Amino acid sequence: MHIPDAMLDPRVALVTGLVGAGGLLFGLRRLERRLGERTTVLMGTMSAFVFAAQMVNFPIGPYVSGHLLGGVLASVLLGPWAGAVVIAAVLLVQCFLFADGGVTALGANFVNMGLIGAALGYAIYAPIRRWIGGPKGVLIAAMVAAWFSVLLAAGALAVELAASGRRADFFQILSWMALVHAAIGLGEAIITGLVVRFLLVRRPDLFETPDEEETGAGISVAGRWGQTLVGGLAVALAIAVFLAPFASQSPDGLEFVGDKLGFLSESSPTPPIPAPIPEYQLPIAGVNHVKVATAAAGLVGTLVVFGVAWGMAQVLTHSKGKEATPDAA
Repeated sequence: MHIPDAMLDPRVALVTGLVGAGGLLFGLRRLERRLGERTTVLMGTMSAFVFAAQMVNFPIGPYVSGHLLGGVLASVLLGPWAGAVVIAAVLLVQCFLFADGGVTALGANFVNMGLIGAALGYAIYAPIRRWIGGPKGVLIAAMVAAWFSVLLAAGALAVELAASGRRADFFQILSWMALVHAAIGLGEAIITGLVVRFLLVRRPDLFETPDEEETGAGISVAGRWGQTLVGGLAVALAIAVFLAPFASQSPDGLEFVGDKLGFLSESSPTPPIPAPIPEYQLPIAGVNHVKVATAAAGLVGTLVVFGVAWGMAQVLTHSKGKEATPDAA
């Protein structure tokens, strides 16, 4: 569901960019109060996992595919604003390293997948979890919220297209986007449910706790959190290297609807800022194989995303430490 350059009117791109930037700054400020060993580790590993999982398109029909958005999954483990920051880290790397999503549409992509997918998705998840209660409530609420997050993000994109000059086609675009992404949302819900169920059994301590400042807010990763970091990153790398090369080659939901209704062809195929690894293909000297190039790109991208999210956490942690230290007399 990554919007390319030139699909949105410049004014819509500007407004969504401002909304996205404001939402990200707000999320970073909220996150700053909660940073600790747990959040720091999970931000890095969850960013790497979401990036890798988004490379694996799954078929939902003979001519269309979908991929995990991951906003609800991230927010279930980290809370709404840390989840949104995780999606921001993924989108930044996808945009500037792989040209997946336009530079001018980066704000809109974050609004749709970060603010709506993670923060609003969590607002759906939380009351359902409380109503059902227990691990069963966590699992059911996560799956329901995951499905709705995809549908709401698709609806937001339809509104953005209508504001970009397609008001007459709004209901047609909305109908097709809802139809296709309702099916993609089922895949989102199933993947989210499988991951949540596995973690509920193996590591229930990983799940998001109430909004309280974490104790021991340093960035040390000794003990069990060091094991979590290594294990989570290993899983993400395995997905990127061994599963991503075999992802469905069918168009994703946005590409399918855009081709069908004609608005995708109006977008510029050339990004304004050239990406070092376009189309997730990293050539290797002496090796002429698409799947190997994809695996190499996935390896690099997963490590870069992990580094970006980990770096954000470190910067915020140091900033928090400076604010907590009184000025010398």
